[in-house]
This record gives sequence, C-alpha cells and structure tokens, in this order.
Amino acid sequence: MRDVRTALWNGYLLQEVLCAPYLRPEDSLIHSSAYSHVLYQNLFPHLLKESQHICYPLLHWFSADQARTWRGSCGRKPRVIGYVGRLTDDKNFPQALDLLAKLRQSQPSAFKLQAVGEGRGPLGHPLVMKRLGGNLSGYEWVPTANRDQIWSHYTQFDILFFPSTSTLETFGRVLVEASYVGVPILAATHGAAPELLEPDALLPTTYQADVPFSVHLAAPLGQVDIVKAADLLQSGQFIPKSTGHTLYEGDDKRFLAIVRHGNEAGCLSSQRCPKISQTRFISRIQMNELALSPNINTDAVLQKLCTKFVALHRRDHISYGLALLELLAHSRYLSKTWEFVRRSIVKGEDFTNIGGIDLQFSHLLQLYPWFRLISEASTQDKNTQEETPCLDQSQS
Repeated sequence: MRDVRTALWNGYLLQEVLCAPYLRPEDSLIHSSAYSHVLYQNLFPHLLKESQHICYPLLHWFSADQARTWRGSCGRKPRVIGYVGRLTDDKNFPQALDLLAKLRQSQPSAFKLQAVGEGRGPLGHPLVMKRLGGNLSGYEWVPTANRDQIWSHYTQFDILFFPSTSTLETFGRVLVEASYVGVPILAATHGAAPELLEPDALLPTTYQADVPFSVHLAAPLGQVDIVKAADLLQSGQFIPKSTGHTLYEGDDKRFLAIVRHGNEAGCLSSQRCPKISQTRFISRIQMNELALSPNINTDAVLQKLCTKFVALHRRDHISYGLALLELLAHSRYLSKTWEFVRRSIVKGEDFTNIGGIDLQFSHLLQLYPWFRLISEASTQDKNTQEETPCLDQSQS
C-alpha cells in the first residue's frame, strides 16, 4: 500500500516512477479525492484503476463534540474571515490580504481577517505591511494551532477563505474540517474543492497558461477573483455550507478493510465522479521529463537510494556528511537543499519531515519533471461535450 498526498510535486511523482517496474495487481494506491485519482491516472496510464481507491480515514480523529458547532460572530461586527494553513504564495495567502484591503475600501470596519498558520503572516512581515498598505486594522495573525485548538477558531469564523491554487493541492484538509464544523466556505475552483463544495461557494479562478512550472517547487497556478469574493461578502449573499466531509464517513473502517483484505475490500463506497472543471484543468497539464532514463537499472537505483537514506540518519558516522555533500553537489535547487542540510544538522529532522528526503533524492537521479498549462482555447473544443466517466469504486 502507498498513498498520494500532494499533486504536482516531485516527492510523490518520484514514488510512482520508482514503483512502476514492481507493481502487482494486488498493490493499492490511496487517494484523498477524485481529483487526485484522475490526475494520477492521466500522468501514469499504467496504473490499474482497480488498484486505486479514494479513501481518507482521518475523520476518525475528528472530535464528535465539534460536529456542526459553528456559530460565527452571531451578527456582530466585524465579521470574521478565516484563513487556515500555510501562509505562503502557493496557497495564495497574499490574496487573503488583498481581500481584506478591498473590503476596507467601502466598509472600513465591517470585516476582520484572522490568519492561522505558519509562514508570512506575523504583523510586522513585509508582505503583510505591503498588501495592507501599512494599515493593520482588521488583521490578526494566530500561530499554528494544534488539533484541539483549531476547532475553536473554526466556530468563530463567519466564513473560511481558501484561495489556494497550489501545485501541491490534492485535497484541502481545512475544507473538510470547516465542513465538519459547519463553516461556510469560499474557495478557488481548484483541486478537490469542486467535489467538496457547492458551485455557489466556488470563486472564478484564472490559471497561468504557457508558463513552465517545476514540480520541485510549490507555486500558485493561478488566482481567484477577489472582486467577486468581496462583492459576495459585502452583499450578504447566502453562501451554502459544505457537506463534503460526509463523503469520507466510514473511511476509517474501509481503510482497515483494504489493509486486511486488499483491493476488493476497497469497493464499499458509491461512485465518485470528478467535476467537469477538474477534468478540464487536468487535460491542460502538459508534463515533461517524468521518467528515468530507459537504460537505468531500477534495482541498482533503489539500492543506491537505500544506502543514502541510511547514511542521512547516521549522524555519528562519516557517511552522513558525505551524503549531505553529495546532495549539494548534484542539486539544481541549492537554496532548498541548503535548507534541508541546515534542518538536518541543526534540528535533527529525519525522514518523517514531509518534503525532505524524498524531494532531495530527485537530485541523485537528476529527475526534474516540469509542466505547463496549455491555453484553455486549445482544449475548449475537446472538452465542450466531454466529461470523464465516473470513478466507480465498485471497480476502482
């Protein structure tokens, strides 16, 4: 069993490239969304549909006491716009700041933005100061909250703003958490959002066409319509609550059944159909260099990676330093590799650091896929009357 937790990102793409020669019909690949499933089927046509499952078992850990507890500001001003997640460019956090600035132009004290997460959110950060014109009224930053604390934030939001068009996006855990609590959501029409939210909760989203993107770097693929978002909030127009979390109820039991009994046990849920907007987006992805050289011996590659993997955890041995030096010697992205080296040496981070060792191993193989989104006009005729068939989990 293996899973996919990010989309256009070298760590999980490398996983599939290395697994390809060894796959058997009884092996299982777990996705968190129909979007992820269709994307990977498109990138890796060799994957067997009956070996892939849409399953997110972590609702098991959501507190029953928090279900549908949303209350918001109860009509008091300012209304609270919540942002939860990494405060980074790829998640379009700057657009959350732009939304607050836009709202303040006509209703200076009617809205408040509460940003919860790590990244470029602290009050004195240059990004915050620039986007808000030096005026921090109505802006609050909250450091990363733990699992117990985050629920109290959701209950106080009047709306959750999720503008992410990140190359990493396959799911959006915050969408499921907010849905569980009952918070209305405004989100980009990207990733899994179209299958988790009602159409009226999705914002027009414009992608960057014919721009090269590296799967080694997280980046925003486009932007949401801030003017539309501001108009919806100022008009008080009803934004439907999501019930997206209900798609995953019982997935904890289903996951255990797959572990115990294999792919046939994954056929316990109803159909999950990707939305037209998702299939149109995926059809625009033009991926390049997503393969190892045909002359490479995969057994030898894996043996080399295993040796380096062990070396990177033997901090009391000379092989540790040599492995770090080899990464630096081969890396095309030195700033990210230097950060990995620093965190390994100073913080003692190990393979459990997501986006760490798996990403760095691509340097040893010189595997650097990249992609672009072809213009929508190029795919419009093809997609006008076309929709990807449902992913019937009785078969897949």
